[in-house]
Amino acid sequence: MVRARSLKLQQRGPSLTNVANSQSQNGDKAGHPVVENLDSISSKSGIPGDKGLIIGMWDPASIFTVTEIPRSPANYYNNVSKSLTPSSVQLTSISSDPNKNIVFASIRDSIYAFQNFTIWQNKSSSFSLAFKGKSIALGQIAFDYVSNNLYWCDSLLNWIAMKPAYMDNNTIYKIVAYQDLKQPEGITLDPEDGLMFFSDNDPNSRIEKASMDGTNRSVIVHTGLIRVLALSVDAANNLLYWADIGRHTLEVSNYDGSNRRVLRRNNNAQVTGLHYNQNMLHVVSAGSRVLFGVDTISGSQLYFVKVTEAQPFTVHVYDAEVSKTYTDPCSTRSCQHMCVNTPLGATCLCAEGYQLSSDGMTCTDRSWFYEKGFIVSNATVFFMLDVHSVNGRQDKVNYFQISSANIETFAVDSNLHIIYFVDSRSNTLKELSIFTEQTRTLASVSNARDLVFDWIANLLGWIDTSQSNIQAFTINSGTISTIYSGLEQPVSLTVDAHNGYLFWISGTSAKSILRGNWNRNVHRTIVSSANLNNPSSLHYDVTTHRIFWLDNSLIKSSMVNGSDIKTYSVITFGATRAFVYKDFFGWTRENTIYFARKAASTAEYSITLVPNMKGVAVFDSSLQQDEKGTCHFLNGGCEDICVPLQSGRKCQCDLGLKLQTDLTCDSDIYTTNFIVVTDFSHGRILQIDLNTGNVTKLPIIIQKTPAIMLDKSTMELYFSDISAKTIMSTTLHGQNKTLVYSTGFAYADRMAIDYSTGNIYYTAVGSTTSQSYIGVVKRFNLVHKTLLSNLHSPREIVVYPSKGFMYWTEFGNITQIGRSYMDGTSKFYIATNDIGWPNGLAIDFETNRLYWTDGLMNRIEYSDLNGGNRHVLTTDNDAHLMSIAILGQHLFYTAWNRQRITKMDKSTGSKITFMSKHPELGRLDSLAIFADDRVDVNSICSKKNGNCSTFCFPTPSGRTCGCQDNVNLQSDQTTCQGVSRCPTSLPNVNFLNCLPYPGQTCTIDCKPGYRPASNMSITCDNVGQWVPSPFSLCTETLCPSSIDNAVVSSSCSRRVGESCEITCSQSNISYSLLCTTEGTWSQDTRTICLSSGCSKTILNGNLISCQANIGDICRYECTSPFRKNPSVSNITCNSNGDWSYDTNDLCLRLCPSTIKNGKLPSDCQRKIGNSCSFTCEGSHKSTISSSNIVCTSEGTWNENTEELCKEDAPKVEKTSLTGVYIGSSVGVVIIIVTLIAVIFCFIKRKKPPLNAYESRPVVGDNSYSTFQNDGFSPEELHDRSSTHIYSTIEEIHNTEKEIYLEPIQ
Repeated sequence: MVRARSLKLQQRGPSLTNVANSQSQNGDKAGHPVVENLDSISSKSGIPGDKGLIIGMWDPASIFTVTEIPRSPANYYNNVSKSLTPSSVQLTSISSDPNKNIVFASIRDSIYAFQNFTIWQNKSSSFSLAFKGKSIALGQIAFDYVSNNLYWCDSLLNWIAMKPAYMDNNTIYKIVAYQDLKQPEGITLDPEDGLMFFSDNDPNSRIEKASMDGTNRSVIVHTGLIRVLALSVDAANNLLYWADIGRHTLEVSNYDGSNRRVLRRNNNAQVTGLHYNQNMLHVVSAGSRVLFGVDTISGSQLYFVKVTEAQPFTVHVYDAEVSKTYTDPCSTRSCQHMCVNTPLGATCLCAEGYQLSSDGMTCTDRSWFYEKGFIVSNATVFFMLDVHSVNGRQDKVNYFQISSANIETFAVDSNLHIIYFVDSRSNTLKELSIFTEQTRTLASVSNARDLVFDWIANLLGWIDTSQSNIQAFTINSGTISTIYSGLEQPVSLTVDAHNGYLFWISGTSAKSILRGNWNRNVHRTIVSSANLNNPSSLHYDVTTHRIFWLDNSLIKSSMVNGSDIKTYSVITFGATRAFVYKDFFGWTRENTIYFARKAASTAEYSITLVPNMKGVAVFDSSLQQDEKGTCHFLNGGCEDICVPLQSGRKCQCDLGLKLQTDLTCDSDIYTTNFIVVTDFSHGRILQIDLNTGNVTKLPIIIQKTPAIMLDKSTMELYFSDISAKTIMSTTLHGQNKTLVYSTGFAYADRMAIDYSTGNIYYTAVGSTTSQSYIGVVKRFNLVHKTLLSNLHSPREIVVYPSKGFMYWTEFGNITQIGRSYMDGTSKFYIATNDIGWPNGLAIDFETNRLYWTDGLMNRIEYSDLNGGNRHVLTTDNDAHLMSIAILGQHLFYTAWNRQRITKMDKSTGSKITFMSKHPELGRLDSLAIFADDRVDVNSICSKKNGNCSTFCFPTPSGRTCGCQDNVNLQSDQTTCQGVSRCPTSLPNVNFLNCLPYPGQTCTIDCKPGYRPASNMSITCDNVGQWVPSPFSLCTETLCPSSIDNAVVSSSCSRRVGESCEITCSQSNISYSLLCTTEGTWSQDTRTICLSSGCSKTILNGNLISCQANIGDICRYECTSPFRKNPSVSNITCNSNGDWSYDTNDLCLRLCPSTIKNGKLPSDCQRKIGNSCSFTCEGSHKSTISSSNIVCTSEGTWNENTEELCKEDAPKVEKTSLTGVYIGSSVGVVIIIVTLIAVIFCFIKRKKPPLNAYESRPVVGDNSYSTFQNDGFSPEELHDRSSTHIYSTIEEIHNTEKEIYLEPIQ
C-alpha cells in the first residue's frame, strides 16, 4: 500500500484574474502561500480620519464609495466608483479593517482583501485572495476586529465558517456552525463580547445567537420572519438590527430577541444590505436602486439617495477617524491555527481535519483524508477531493493505493472514517480504516455491485448480479442474508437510512425504479418506465429526502414515493455517474469529475483525475446522522414551526395559533364581533377580537392577498390573489374554497358587496391604465360586466345601494376619488386636489359622510357624499395609511408601517386603546368588520332582482338593468339577449311572485295532490333549469306502496281518494283500503297483516282439525268434565290474529242441561254461578219452595234434580192396602229364600273338594268379590262400571230395607 499527498491534477473553472491581480495554487494542509504578501498585512495601520460608505454595486460591478457618512438630506454627496471586471460579477458582502486600511469583499466563489484602501480610492490598491471555495451565493461576511478573524455564511454548503483573516494558508479554516442549518445568509459579530448572530432562511427563517466558536447556540427570533439577508449590531447597547427582504422591514431587538420592534417598513424597497453606525442604519436596496439612512430611535428616514449608476447590493461603514484599540484576549494564547474570543475567554480552534491537542493550543492531523469531501476510486486507488472542489478550489488530491485489490464498489462510514469495499480479485467484502490505514476482510462475496451503507441500521447492502438478488451484511454480527431474490436485472442500489428504504432500477428495455426495505416487505414500483427514458446512477439525498437519477443527459428527482418528479436544467453530456451534495450536482465522465450548482445549466467546475473511475462517494459526517427528532426530518413532527435546540427541537406556532398536544396548531375562531384583516407579507388572514384586540389566525392558506371581503349574510370570506389573478371564497374555517372569478390581466385590489343583489364589485389593477378597471360579478352564475375602464390604478371601492352610488380611489399617475351610479354611469371625481395616495375608503351610513386615508400625506379625511365640506380628521406621521372601516362611533384603520389596527373616534379623531403592537405582523392591507347583520340595500333591486334578468344596478332614481360584457339589453329594458328563463308552468308547484331568471331564487308551494319534500325555495341556474328540481320539492301525494306482510294491487296508483286491494302475504286475505288526503291508508297497515294466524290452543279443550290460519272457521271439543259453551258452536280466526270468541270461555264447567220431570229455559247458560228458573212437566210439581236453582262451583245444581219435580200419589182405602202389603211381603220373602238356596246348591256342585287349606275359611275372603268373580267374566267386569256391580249387590241385600222404606200407613 502506498500513501501520497502531492498528486497535482488539472482543474478547470471560471477565471477571476481581472478582479485579483493573480491567483496561484492554494497550499495544502502543510501550508504553501497563496498570496505572497497576505501575512504582512497585520503590521500595517490605517489612515486616520478616513471614513465614508462603501457600497458593493451590481450590474455593472464596482466598488462605490461615498466620501462621508451622511447624516441628513443633501442634494449631493461626493462619491467615487471603481469598476470591477468582468462587470457581471456580483459583490455580495463587504467588511473592513480600517485600522489596517483593508476592505474584504465577497465576490463569486472567493473573499478578497483590498489592501491600501482609502475612501477616496485614489491610491493604487492591491488585491489578495483571503479565501477561495465559498459558494457562489448570497451570504454576508464579517470581520472580527478584536482577534482578526474573518467569518462568512455559505448558504449552499449550509454552514458558517471562519479563518484567520491575515493567514496565507487557505486550508486553515474552521466550520463553526453547521447543525440544523439549511440556508444561512446573514451574519454579524460582537467581537468584544465574543458573540456572533446569524440567520437561517430555510425552511422557517430564524435568527440565532452563539459564541464566536459556534458553541452555545440559541434561537432568539423564529416567528414573523421571511428572509433575513443582512444583520448588524450596536455593540455598545447590545442591540441587534436586521433587514428582512421578504417583509420589507428594518427591525431591532435586544441580544436575546426581546423587545423586538419594527423600525421601518420600506414597502417599495427590498433591503439587501444595512450597517449600523452611531444611532443610524445605512441601508441599500438593489431592486429599488436606493441608499437611505434611518434613525434607530424613531425609525424616520434621515436621508435618501437614488442611485442611477448601478444596483447597490451591500453597504458598509468605513470609519478610521478615531483610532480604536482593543485588548485581544488571544494575544496571550499561543494557538497553533486560530484563536477566537468567546464569552468564556480566548479559545483555540483547529482547522478542518485537525484535532485540538490536550494542551488546548496545538493541532494534530487526524488522517490523510480531508474532513469533508469526495472519495473517488478506480481499480486500485481511493482518491480524496476537498469539499470546496464544488466551488473550484484547487487543493492537492490525496490518495490511498491498494495494489493487491481490485476495487469493484465501495461505500463510506464518515463518522468512523471507514471505507467498505468489495475486492473482486479475492471475492471478499473488506473495510479500510482511514485513521489506521489498515484493511480487514469481513466476508466472502461474489458478483457484488452497488455497495451501500445504512449508518442507522449498521447494514451493508449490495446487488448480486449473478443471482439478481439484493443481499445484506450485518456489521455487528458479521452475517449475510438475502433481502430480495429473483429480481429483473437490478442495478444502482441506494438507501434511505432514516426509513430503511432500498431503491434500485429494474428491467431490461423498459426500466422502472423500485422501492423495498430491509424488512423484506413486498417491493413496489414508484417510478414506472412510462416516466423514464434510460435511468441510471440512482442516489438518495439526505438533505432534500429525495431520490435523484441520471436519465440520459438530464438529472431528475422525485419524492421517496415516486411523486413530484422534477427535471433540472443542468446538462450532463456523457455522464456515467451522478451524485448530489447539498445544493450541488456532481457527475463523472471518463477521467473527469464535474460540479455545478443545482440552479446552473452546465458544469461550472471540473477536475481531471485518472482513467477508469469506478465510483464516487460523498464523505461528510454531518450527512450521516440520525436526524429523527430534529427539524431536518419531517420538520421534527411539527405542523408549523420547528425550532432547533442544542439537543433535539421544540415545536412552535405562528402568531394567533396555539400548540396542541399532538404538535399541531389550532385557533379559536371568533363567530361575532371581530375584524378580519390580510397580512400580505406572511400570507395570513387574521381575526381581531373587537372587544379585546386579541389576534387569532384563520386556517386559510393564501399568497399575496391584498383584498378581503366578508359577506355578513352567508359568513363567506372573499379574497383576491395577485399572482393567480383570481377572486376566491371560503368559510372562516377554510372549508369549501371556491374560485369565484378570474380577473384576467389585472388583479383585484379591493372588493365590495351589494347586499341588494349579492353582486361583487371590485377594482382591478393592471400593468397599464388600459388594463385597469372596475368590474362586477354576479355571484350565482359568475357573469361579469366591466363598469369603468382606463383608470389610474384603482384601489378601494365602496357602494351605497340605497342611494345608488359607487365610490372608488385611484393612486396611479393621477390620484383622485371618483363617484358614479352603481351601473357605472354618471361618473365624476369628487376629490382631485391635495391628495397623495388615496388608499382606504369608507361610508358612514349614519352621517352620510365619506372617509378616506391618504398614505402619502398620512392623514384621514372626510367629506359629504358629493366631496364637499372636506375636513382632515387626524394625521399619523410616517404610517403609510391603508384601509379603513367604520363601526358605530368608531373608525378602524390599517397602516403598512404599523403592526396593529388603530381605533379612533370618528368625530374627534382621538385614538382609543385597542390593539397592541405585534412586530411579527407583516404588511396589513384590507380589513372588514363583523359586529351585526345590518346592511344597506336598494329597495327595488332587493326584490326579485328588480325584475332584471341579469344585473340590477341601484341608481339614485331607482335601478337600471344590465347585461354581462358583450351582451345587449332587449327593448323591454329588463331582459338580456339570450338569457335563459326557467319554466313556470309545472303540474306540481305554484310559483309565488317569482322572476324566473338565472340567479333568482323563488318561493313555491305545492299544488293540491302534492306535498312538500324539503325547503320551499328554488333557484334558476344559468342554463334555465331550476335547482333543485321542482319535482323533488313537491312530490305527488301517494299512499305507501310497501306494507308489512301485505301486497298492494299492481293496478293501484295509490293516489288520494283511490280504494285499493291489499292482500296479506301469509293468509292471502284481501282488504279494501282507501288512500286518504294525508297519503295514508284508511286502516292501520302496521297491524292489518301483522299475524300469520291464531293460537291453536284453547283453555280446557281442543280444536278439531283446524290449522288456525287467518279466516279459518273451526269446531272445538272440551275435555271432561268441561262442556262446550252452548252459545258458541265454532270460532273464526280474524285478520288481526285473534279468534272471534274468547277461547277462555269456550270450555266451561256447566251444570246438567236436564232435570227429571222438568226442564230449564233456553236462556239458561248453566255456568257456574248462574241462577236459572225451571218448570215441572205434566202433573209433576216442584218439591222446593224456590222457583230457581243455582249452578255450583262443582258443576252441579244446588238441588237434587231427581227429586225436584214429583207427581202427587193417588188416594186408596187403608184396609185393602194392608192386606195387599202383607201378601206382597210374604211372597217376596219366599222368592228370595228359594233363590238363595238354588244358588248355594249350584256353587257347591261346581267347586272341587277342599284341600287342607281350603277346609277353613281364609282370613280376608270377600264374599262380594267371590260373588262378583263368579257372576261376571273379567271382560264383563272391565266393561261394567263399579257402580253397576255394587248397585246389584245393594239391591240384593237391601230388599227388606227397601220394603221398610215405605212408611206403614
